[in-house]
Amino acid sequence: MPMREGRGPVAAPLTHGQDVRGLLCRYAGTMQQFRYRLATVDDVAVITDIYNEAVMAGGSTADTVPVTYEARRRWIESHVDPYAVFVFETIAGDGEAEEVGFGAISVFYDRPGYDGVCDLAYYVTARWQRRGVGRFALRTLLNECRARAMRKACAIIFSDNTASNALVESFGFEPFGEMPEAAYDSRGVLHDMSYWCLDLTPLDAKGAVEGIARR
Repeated sequence: MPMREGRGPVAAPLTHGQDVRGLLCRYAGTMQQFRYRLATVDDVAVITDIYNEAVMAGGSTADTVPVTYEARRRWIESHVDPYAVFVFETIAGDGEAEEVGFGAISVFYDRPGYDGVCDLAYYVTARWQRRGVGRFALRTLLNECRARAMRKACAIIFSDNTASNALVESFGFEPFGEMPEAAYDSRGVLHDMSYWCLDLTPLDAKGAVEGIARR
């Protein structure tokens, strides 16, 4: 799908398996195909499983016990346009898709003066980490942010999560604060919290949108 003015395609409501967008990503010398789509109620189970895997592993979320299916369903349904939840998939050689992660563009603060400021988060299932999914996820979320007329994107990350902090920095995010001893994880570890922000108004080189073709 041709891109105009640096903006990605705007996602529309869909049913499971429809309105899929994809991008070929190079990893370890091979071409790995990832694609994404809007999450629906059919995705609640896999999103819950991926998130609870992260909860129990510790080090990436302040939820200290697994969340329920109903809690995740309500969370997905709370994302009303322009906010949204997406599912990330990888495509096997036979064309079969596998859900490998999810991400969200969420409300940063629910006062009207903050309209256009969003909070970004994504989670990747353990066996697909460090294989390019996280970079694809963040690029996708930023594409969608600009398509949805967001003006600032924020990320709130445990300070000792070096991989995630390095990734957002590589996309041009800038730190705007740190809260010491902010949050516990499921293992009882107390983490400092880092706050990052990216101005989406200028299309800078680091945060530049890359075309994601509609499948």
